[in-house]
Amino acid sequence: MNEGLIDLLAGLRRPPQAVELAWLACLWDMAEAGEAAAAPLAGTAAGRAALGRGGGGDITVEIDRAAEEAMLSVLTAQAPEEFYLVSEEAGETGPPDGSAPWRVLVDPVDGSLNAKRGLAPYCAALGVADGHTLGDVRIGVVADYSSGARYAALRGAGAVSNRNIEGYSSAGTVELILTEMGRPECAVFSFRQMGVLAGWPTDVGWDTRPGGMQDYRVRQIGSLALSLCHTAFAIADVVLCPAPSRSVDIAAGLLMLREQGGDAASLDGQDLWAQPLDLQRRTPFLGWRPGMDGFRIMERGRRLWSLAFPDPRAG
Repeated sequence: MNEGLIDLLAGLRRPPQAVELAWLACLWDMAEAGEAAAAPLAGTAAGRAALGRGGGGDITVEIDRAAEEAMLSVLTAQAPEEFYLVSEEAGETGPPDGSAPWRVLVDPVDGSLNAKRGLAPYCAALGVADGHTLGDVRIGVVADYSSGARYAALRGAGAVSNRNIEGYSSAGTVELILTEMGRPECAVFSFRQMGVLAGWPTDVGWDTRPGGMQDYRVRQIGSLALSLCHTAFAIADVVLCPAPSRSVDIAAGLLMLREQGGDAASLDGQDLWAQPLDLQRRTPFLGWRPGMDGFRIMERGRRLWSLAFPDPRAG
């Protein structure tokens, strides 16, 4: 087993069970194989060669294909038990009767646009669930190919990272908002409107800063999985995803968030944690770091959401 993984898992609140440890080792080796396949292709003409549409509906490029192929080879060889696969490019495969005890979620390159242009960051997002919904995700690994950072989470045991960084701790402050809007048609909020999440009023002019208001910034880094990890480890304060998201993009990161003491919720009234583990784009959501008042953040999130999607029952 990889020594880096062994050292990392020592930081969990409890030791992994045997089957959990086997899955963690499998996901870790999958991430290593994916990185080895993807790194030489990042920012190259060969890496961005389009190959058609993958199982998730997006255009698959060579860097996606190569990383996924390497990962699935490891998965086939090392999976400790039977599984049903949900993968960004390969689609869904496995026992059709639902008899497999595990569901494996694979996004071989989250941030493909960044990767194919040679722009950081981009990562692998991997998860294992013992059920069929986001709330059933038991194990998560996110591997930042562009920096070497690794994140791992185990349900009921916490989340760990090899990054040596102290997260932000001020309980009520929203200074850094991460967002992933996807395509331009999903960019339904301006950066100024997102100030609602930091407690700013909606009618503030560009050159006006109300007395006593906390300054804030908005960043879109191009990887939803890493945005969730940054929020889980209190590097960012809030992550806003107004675009419907797929489970393969968010499963591992959401587990990190919950295990670190943060949380997330849907913005459109659906139950985020009941979202099926498939390849459909579903729920827009808002997540917040540990130490935040989730009730207050969700109040602000609903206020922001109403700017673009007013409740027809109101007024």
